[in-house]
Amino acid sequence: MKKTLILLAVLALTTAGTSFAQTTPATTSMVKARKQAPKSPAQKADRHAGKMAKELGLTADQEAKVEQLLLARQQESAALKTKYAANKKAGRPEMKAAHDRYEAQFKTILSAEQYAKFQLKKTEHHDKAKGGKTKMKAKA
Repeated sequence: MKKTLILLAVLALTTAGTSFAQTTPATTSMVKARKQAPKSPAQKADRHAGKMAKELGLTADQEAKVEQLLLARQQESAALKTKYAANKKAGRPEMKAAHDRYEAQFKTILSAEQYAKFQLKKTEHHDKAKGGKTKMKAKA
């Protein structure tokens, strides 16, 4: 009789433990992020300009100019991506020229101090992105 009760208790505990492990669905932040609708170029430009204004201490006039520049950059970038969707390597020279043109325009809008800080932030961002890519390659 004791053996039967002990066996039933062990079975009940084992069943309860496995059922609790399966009660919460596995949702990650990446899954949630994919459910959001893609942002328009105007939304991206607005968000990026606001971030730059906060980080670089832009004036209202500078922020408006930066937002317009970012919007034009987003639209041109999207057009180039669709134009060279089949062959990205063929579009690199044109994309590089557009990038350089926008960088020169940023230099005219921002003060020397702001532009130096902008370059530093951009370098940090690229280093962080490269670090993530090398970690991903190392895992594979």
